[in-house]
Amino acid sequence: MSQSASEKLSLKIWVRDRILFLALVIFFVGAAFYIGAGKFLDPHSEWLHPIKEFSLLFALIGVVSLGYELFLRELTFREYKNALEEIVNPDAVRLGIEGIYKNRSELGRSISFENLFRKVEKELFVGGSSLLSIATSSAELLKKKVLSGVDVRLLLMDPSSHVVEIITQQGKGRATFLNEIRTSLMLLQKISHEIDSEPGYLGRGKLTVHTYDCIPSHSFICLDEGSLKGKIVADIGPYLGRSTPRPSMVVVNKKNGIYDYWKSMGDVMWQESSFFDLSKDDLFGTQAKAFMFTSGENTEYYEQATDSWKKSSICKMNKNWRSIKGGQWIWVAESATPEEIKTGTKKRFRLLFNLPSDCRGECVVRADLFLRSSDECRLNVNDVSINQAYGGASYSEPFIIDVGSHLKGGENEIYFELISFSRPDSEEVQDSLAGLIYRLHLEYRE
Repeated sequence: MSQSASEKLSLKIWVRDRILFLALVIFFVGAAFYIGAGKFLDPHSEWLHPIKEFSLLFALIGVVSLGYELFLRELTFREYKNALEEIVNPDAVRLGIEGIYKNRSELGRSISFENLFRKVEKELFVGGSSLLSIATSSAELLKKKVLSGVDVRLLLMDPSSHVVEIITQQGKGRATFLNEIRTSLMLLQKISHEIDSEPGYLGRGKLTVHTYDCIPSHSFICLDEGSLKGKIVADIGPYLGRSTPRPSMVVVNKKNGIYDYWKSMGDVMWQESSFFDLSKDDLFGTQAKAFMFTSGENTEYYEQATDSWKKSSICKMNKNWRSIKGGQWIWVAESATPEEIKTGTKKRFRLLFNLPSDCRGECVVRADLFLRSSDECRLNVNDVSINQAYGGASYSEPFIIDVGSHLKGGENEIYFELISFSRPDSEEVQDSLAGLIYRLHLEYRE
C-alpha cells in the first residue's frame, strides 16, 4: 500500500472514530457564530444575516449528524446484523438461540452473570447442582435484588440424596460435592437472615430455596421467566460429578423458539422439588458454622515499592486456565515486562481471616483449600510451610489441601508465594503468567 493511500485510510479511521465529537463541535461552532454574530458585527451590516443563516445551517448539520450517528446508524446496523444472522444461521435465530458455548468457562468469558442479574426486574430463577458460585460471588447482588422487590428462586440438590452419595463414591470417597452443597445452603441461610434483618424495604421480594434428590436434567439461570425480555442460560446435559465440560446455551423468549422448552423443564424440576427451610438454627444437626473464602479483591498482594499490602486485581482468564467455583483468577499486574519474563518473578499474596479465640483442635470440622496457579505456588499457613509446590492451572481437577491442623484461634494467615518461571528467549511485553485462584471451605464448632 502506498504512503498516500495509507494516509487516506488513517484519516478515514480517525474521522470514523471521532464522528460524535466532530458532530458536537460542528453544532457548537455554528451555534456560537449564530449567537455571537450580532455582538461582533454592526446590526446594519449587509453580512449579518447571511452569516447568521449560514451559522444556523452549520449548527443544524451538527444536530442531524449527531442524530444520525446515535439513532439511525445504530438502527440500520442492527437491522443489517439481524438480517445477516438469519442468512448465516437461520435455525439458531428462528429458535431464539443467542449463543452456544463449549463449556461454562467459555460462557463466563463472554457473558457476565453479574450484568445479567442486574437487568432482572421481577424474578430470578436459578437451578443447578450446588449453586456454590451463586452463593459466594453473587451473594450481595442476590440480597440487593430481593430487597428491591425481585423474587429469587434457587434450586439445588438435597445433601441427603442417594445421588450425592454415588457422586461421593465416584470421587474416591471424598465428600467434596456434599460439602459444596452444605456450604451453599449455610451461605444462603446467612443471606436470608441478612435480608430479614434489614429495616424498611416494604416492597421486598422473596428468597425461596428448594432441593431435589435426583440428578438435574440441566443447570440454568432464568431471567424474568415468561416476559418478553425473558432469557435463559442453560447448561446442556446433566451433572454427573465429573469434570467433563458441558456445552452452554443462551436462549431468548422468541415465538416458536425453544425458550418455552427450557422454561417448562425448569418448572418441572421446581414442582418435583421440596421446600428447604432456611429459618432453622442448625440446618444439618451438626452445630457447625460454615465460612467460604475465595480468591478475589479480599486477597492482598505485597507491593515491594511501598512495603505494604494492597488489594489484588481480578485478571482476565487465560483461555487454557480452568476456574474454581466461587473463586476468581487474580494477579498483581496485567502484563509482565520483558525483563520480568526473562528472569522470572516471585509475587506474594495472603488471605487473613479470624476464628473464635477459644477455637482449638477438634473445633475445626473441615478446612479444605482448593487451589490452582500458574506457574507455581508455595504455601505457608500461620508460618508453617507446606512442603509442596502447586500449579495445575489447566488440570481437570484442582489441588485440595487440608489446612485444618495448622489453624488456630484468633487471626489466621494463608500466605501464597507465586512463582513465574524465567523465559530467557522472550523479547516483548506479554500477559502476566503469574495467576492464582482458590477457594477455602471452613467449618467449625463453637
